[in-house]
Amino acid sequence: MAMQLSVRTLTVIALAVLLAACSQSPQQAQGPAGAAASGKPIKIGLMEELTGPLAQSGKDNQDAFNLYLDSIDRTVAGRPVEVVVTDIEGKPDVGLTKAKQLVENDKVHLLAGIGSTAVCYAVTPYVKQVEVPFVVTGNCGAQDLTYNPKFASPYLVRVTQVLSGITDTMADFVYQQGRRRVVTMGSDYAGGTQTISGFQSAFIKRGGMIVQELFPALGTNDFGPFLAQVDQSADALVVFLPGTDGLRFGEQFATYGAQRKQPVYDMFGTVVHGANLPQLKDKALGIVANAVYSSAYDSPENKRFLEMWNAKYPGRLPSYDMGNGYAGAQVIVAALQKVNGNVEDKQAFLQALYDTSLPTAKGPIKLDANHDVIQNIYVYEIERSGEQYSQKLLRTYENVSITWDRTMDEVQRFPWGETKGKLVNVTKEQLEQALR
Repeated sequence: MAMQLSVRTLTVIALAVLLAACSQSPQQAQGPAGAAASGKPIKIGLMEELTGPLAQSGKDNQDAFNLYLDSIDRTVAGRPVEVVVTDIEGKPDVGLTKAKQLVENDKVHLLAGIGSTAVCYAVTPYVKQVEVPFVVTGNCGAQDLTYNPKFASPYLVRVTQVLSGITDTMADFVYQQGRRRVVTMGSDYAGGTQTISGFQSAFIKRGGMIVQELFPALGTNDFGPFLAQVDQSADALVVFLPGTDGLRFGEQFATYGAQRKQPVYDMFGTVVHGANLPQLKDKALGIVANAVYSSAYDSPENKRFLEMWNAKYPGRLPSYDMGNGYAGAQVIVAALQKVNGNVEDKQAFLQALYDTSLPTAKGPIKLDANHDVIQNIYVYEIERSGEQYSQKLLRTYENVSITWDRTMDEVQRFPWGETKGKLVNVTKEQLEQALR
């Protein structure tokens, strides 16, 4: 009789355990897949420069990123998408601190954004350590980000821009315009020194010569002393001046009338940025820029973006920051859709990102073996029609990757950002000898 009671008791206990298991929430019962089934928010930590010299770029990137999410009602596979925005101020230490807060306190599923090369360098080792996906949807063009073991990892994907895609296509275009003696000017920080050295090496490789280089500090107010130094024997001035630097340069360059005989080539479109045109107006006319996005690019995706942007922000001219932010959100959402919203399955989500092949507002995007972007680069000139300023597309370079103009060995051996003073008045033969 005692044995029978024990069996009954065990049966009751087993049934109670089974009922308790059935009453668990989907997340408890199913693990990561349960989170997707339960409709819990997908949390994205968006890191932007919202104060400091790069603030306009950060704001444009953020607004365009959110615009695409609004277009899909901020929902993927039945799960709401929640964006946690943080200001990284363009400072590496602040960026790292904010990344840790987003991951450890806000419990985001992935990180996105970042426009500053220096901040990218600070954050990527941490991303690798904590194994959180990071999709660069900001302007960080750090050349070695995806192949240098210090920064590269399976958790890092860049869908916006790589520095040599801009520098090498601009060098090609400038040389094809018959320019042979060039002055370069770049903001003196990691992104600026890398961009200038990239252009210089690609231009010299084609047979051109750098006759002078100038490096104003990031955040320079007065470009007069630098413009006064520009070598008048040069036949072009090639610049990279992001944020407020581009606006100040554009305004002050116009006051140096004698300089106007030298055409200005604007890498990344930093001077003729959409936010600058209402103030520059005719001062921007004739400046030739290149960037990963152009409002003049004719595609259904870009037309849709421009329609939505102009409806929400009338009178606010589009820029490459917006193109990067909008397209970055497109890529993330496409990957989330591939895994049916199950962002908790990191490997499946990462693989969906790696497999990106997508028409976006800025053109088709694919990724290379290092999870770095392959895309179009646009060369355009600012023109005016009545009171309106717009981009006139001059050339489209298609399928530009990190190895568009260099072998991977050349990319890895070149000392990006470490060539100050070393490539001025250097010939093609001397450059080739130095890089052997």
